[in-house]
This record gives sequence, C-alpha cells and structure tokens, in this order.
Amino acid sequence: MKLIILRNNLKEALQAVERAISENNNLPILKYILIKAKTRLTIQATNLEIGITYETNAKINEDGGVAIPLGPLYSIIANSTSERINLASQGNTLIVKTDNYEAKIQGLSTEEFPIIPKIQNNDQPLEIDAEVLKRALGEIVHAAQTNDAKPELSSVLFDFQVGALKLAATDGFRLAEKTLLNNSFISGFNKAVKVLVPIKTIHEVLRIFKPTQKVSVHIDQNQVAFKAEGVEIISRLIDGTYPDYTAIIPKQVVTEFAVAREEFMTGVKLVSNFSGRSSDIKLRLKEDSGALEIYASSSLLGENNYLIPARKKKGNGFGETAFNWKYLLEGVRPLSSEAITIGLVNETKPAIIRPADDDSLMYIVMPISS
Repeated sequence: MKLIILRNNLKEALQAVERAISENNNLPILKYILIKAKTRLTIQATNLEIGITYETNAKINEDGGVAIPLGPLYSIIANSTSERINLASQGNTLIVKTDNYEAKIQGLSTEEFPIIPKIQNNDQPLEIDAEVLKRALGEIVHAAQTNDAKPELSSVLFDFQVGALKLAATDGFRLAEKTLLNNSFISGFNKAVKVLVPIKTIHEVLRIFKPTQKVSVHIDQNQVAFKAEGVEIISRLIDGTYPDYTAIIPKQVVTEFAVAREEFMTGVKLVSNFSGRSSDIKLRLKEDSGALEIYASSSLLGENNYLIPARKKKGNGFGETAFNWKYLLEGVRPLSSEAITIGLVNETKPAIIRPADDDSLMYIVMPISS
C-alpha cells in the first residue's frame, strides 16, 4: 500500500472511527483500526457492538492494507504540521512520512482484524436527510440513559408506522417523543418496523454525519445500519420490549401556559442554586397573576424565586409542582422554538412540555413526590 493524503482528510477519518475502538484488554485487536487502500482510502474500527467504516479521498499509488493501533497514528496526525501525509505498508508495518518526519508503526495482518458484519436487508431502506434525522434525534436522545439492569432504556425506539416514524427515548423518569411524517423521509419498508437502537450508536450518528448528507437506514433482525456517502455505521440492536410509554402520557391537561424558552432556562439555572439533594425546584402559576414563579429553598442556603411572564392557554393557576431541575433543562435545551408550552394535570402527574409552534415533539417529565 502506498498513498498520499491531506492531513485534514486523514484526521477527519480517524476521528470518525475512534469511538468504535474498544478498551477491552482481553482482545487487543479491538484497539486497532483497519486501513485499506484501493480506489479510496477506507478506515474501519469495531468493538463488536458497533462498526464504523469511513472512506476518504487520497492519491492511491499502490493497493494494500494493514491493521494498526489507532493511538500512535492519531497522535502523529494530530501533532503534525505537514499538509500532506505519505502512508505505506511494508509487511505488517505502517510507514508514516512527511517532509521532515518518519515513523514506523508495528501492526498486524488484515486477516486478524474482526470482520464487520453486513446488513442482510439492503433492499428496503428508509432514506432521510441527515439534517432532519440529526435534529430529531438530538431533541430526544437526552431522555435515555445507560441502564445495565434494563438495557431497553439504553436505547432509542424507532417505531415506523404507515405514514410516520416515531422516535422515543425514556429513562423511566422522563420521556421524549418525536414524530416524523412521511413527507420527511422516503420509506422502502413494506410493513411496520419497531427496533431499539443503542444510545451509543445514536450519539455516533449525531457526531459523524454531515447535515448535507442523505442517510439511508437499513434494518434486519439483529442489526441496523446508517449509511451515507463515504460512511457507514452498523450496530447491533437491543433485544427487548420497549415500555408502553403511552400509558403515562396525560390524556388531557388541566392547566397549560406558554413561556419564553430562554427566560425559562435562565430562571431554572438561577433558582437551581438553592435546590435540595433531590435537585428539586417548584413551579407555581398564581391565578390571574400572568407570571410563572420558579422557586427553590434550602435549609442551609435559604430560598430564591424567579418570575417569568406566562400566557395561559388553558385552565387557571395551580399551587405548586416540584421537578428535577436538570430534567427540565435537558428537555427544554434542544428545542429550537422561542416559546414553549407547559401542560399540567396536578402535582402528582407528569408535565407535558412542547415547542409552542411544533406539535411533533413532546417531552414528559415526572414530578418529584414530597
């Protein structure tokens, strides 16, 4: 293998695959990447749960390949000031050259690198603009958390129905759901599909794909693949049954009001300085006051409150409901609208938060019991 590549192109490729590297000391090969040169330069990494393949342009003078540990090569490229990098393989050794630098990295045969499985169903993908997919996933993924005891909660639900794709995430204390109608994507699926995609995979989709790309989503019995020009992420699916979250969604709210998103976030951040061990703050909407009060108190620190103009859309005021301030912030922060609506039933039922101008997104957060 002999090739010349721009430093920035190589650095971008290495950054794309680096999080698929495993720290499993029992399988040292999982700390390696596979470099192959043919018509383009291809770099692969896998931890046996997720595999990432990234292609980039290079001047290929001789085909070939080698498996090498990622760390030394990444350190060289990150610290090099040369615009062009020469790569060559000599047996199982990778030779890295610039105008004033040369390194030899001992590697392994390409045959020793784990085979990244291929998706079995390539004929019926769902195609969607990366910008639309990333925005939708970014609005909900914060509601899922790694949970070894309940792996299904460590995932994002992809629920394809006729005419719509629902994406949902929950950790048992809050829930986020985004609905994409069929004018947002092109589907080749000929039946309903419901799969659980690990949140680690979702974070790679958010990190790697560029907004200008078109992404195709391929699903078979055990795997999901996200593909775009020059990049493929393939991942195992989580085996399990997703919670029937529709049961916790309030069918009707008693009080609903709208507030400015940025001011609400400012108020939550300020008041949270006096929250207790359970990170609780309280929301109060006094009848006919036209203002939402965000309040917190601590026996050690004192108390504070913040008032925000609120426009009531339904019902009257309410006494107070306590919420985890971190959950409120994490749910509101990804929203792009200037205003949000908050719907409440009572102090024991979950609140529904939506962008004021977008019914396709719903964030539900459970209150903190007294």
